[in-house]
Amino acid sequence: MPLRVFFFFALATIAAANPAPLQPGHVAVVFNASIPQSRELAELYALNRSIPPGNLVGLILPKEETITRSAYEKRLRGPLRAEFDKRKWWTLAKDGSGTVLPTNCQIRCLALIKGVPLRISRSEIPADEVAKKLQFKENNEASVDSELMMFGVRGLPIGGPLQNRYFNQQVPFIQAPLPYMVLVGRIDAKDYLTCQRILLDALDAEENGLWGRSYVDFSLKGGAFAAGDQWLEGIAKRSIGAGFPTVTERSKDTFVTNYPMTKAATYFGWYTFHRNGPFLDPTMQFQRGAIAVHLHSMSASQMGDPTKNWSSALLDRGAAATLGNTWEPFLQLSHNFDIFHDRLLKGFSLVESAAMAINVVSWQNLVLGDPLYRPFKNAGKKPAEMDTQKDFKVLRMAYQHWTDPVERTQKLQGAAQRMKNGTISESLGWALLEEKKYDEALSHFKTAQDSFSEREDQLRQVLNQVELERRRKNTSRALALLRSASSKFSDLPQAKSIAALKVIVDPPAPPPTKPK
Repeated sequence: MPLRVFFFFALATIAAANPAPLQPGHVAVVFNASIPQSRELAELYALNRSIPPGNLVGLILPKEETITRSAYEKRLRGPLRAEFDKRKWWTLAKDGSGTVLPTNCQIRCLALIKGVPLRISRSEIPADEVAKKLQFKENNEASVDSELMMFGVRGLPIGGPLQNRYFNQQVPFIQAPLPYMVLVGRIDAKDYLTCQRILLDALDAEENGLWGRSYVDFSLKGGAFAAGDQWLEGIAKRSIGAGFPTVTERSKDTFVTNYPMTKAATYFGWYTFHRNGPFLDPTMQFQRGAIAVHLHSMSASQMGDPTKNWSSALLDRGAAATLGNTWEPFLQLSHNFDIFHDRLLKGFSLVESAAMAINVVSWQNLVLGDPLYRPFKNAGKKPAEMDTQKDFKVLRMAYQHWTDPVERTQKLQGAAQRMKNGTISESLGWALLEEKKYDEALSHFKTAQDSFSEREDQLRQVLNQVELERRRKNTSRALALLRSASSKFSDLPQAKSIAALKVIVDPPAPPPTKPK
């Protein structure tokens, strides 16, 4: 059954264009006026983004993360509509079917501040919806954020999702003929200090670029879940093509406990209920401005405890932005990571990229981070001589300059040898490993191991070699590498990754069955 559509009007064909960013005047900042820290964070955000003070909206809201449908309508949606009326931010009219909706709207984005409730609980199906053939009509629970994306349209059913007309587009939202829709992002985390850090990191990365490695963790569930790995496949290929050193985990297991995930600029993965692997290591920190997303039901069902679920956990490890779900979204109604990643690389903002990546609104989904954040706004900046991100910038420039893969590889190989550069050698190794050129990849991983000065990076080169041997079914060689690494890196917190990987490569025999 197709997703429900409740009103019909002409939608012009949306064509690709250079991203024209959302402007400060297009953003309304909504905070909980009953929480002082919520107001303070709203004011800090508006100040740093030059959002007019008149665009701040304080509402007296419940302090709980989960609210009822009645509380949402009476205390949030209703008062917010009244503010739009009072401030003359929109023009309302009836369409051909008699539905009242915005036909012009000055505000194109809502930035919700920590303290605004997170999700709406399930309620009894309204009497006027019982007989309607609505897909997922019993699922009328939702994230507050996704529900607000159509809050100006009157009379919409509350059961199930709405079709997102901005899905898979490539046009700036301010140029899209969608006046009845607003984009919604949320600045939220375990505490207000983390929220402040998120804002400052986004501004820094916009100015100086987002640099580092890309880590992609496949699930290999197959069947109905195959689409998730297809999204990740697109990300891995695009990351390599954009010049990111890209590390992939292509087994049914996730990255193992305390895996040395150093200098991570982007992370995309799935599928466990709570954070695991590298994110259990208390020393692990993302690069400033990092984008990190883990696909799982209820990944953002709560934001106060970073040991539970994923969204808060990734922000707690230093990410500046993530996506999440407040309830069970179902895979086909989740953010398509591949589209999200593609639009970010093309220079769109966080909130636009996320909205383009999902086919529904009024559902379970969240966008966490500065909505206006454009992580690749300055992706083409040339490196200074002593730039700490120089290696990553050189790689990016090489992929932009040499479009022929053979010539590019030759140039980078020469540079890696001259400079004894572990970052470039490892990047070449992974690109070749993805092409199943095992012997060439192995040579680069060994060179990288000798070139890196940080022992965590040296350990990762050993794990890269183990992964290579696993892919070519050489279990004995993989185990030999792990045994050698056990003594050499035993003092590192990341040594736990060696033991965890050894159990996967060489699982212990099951305990003997007790006689009945």
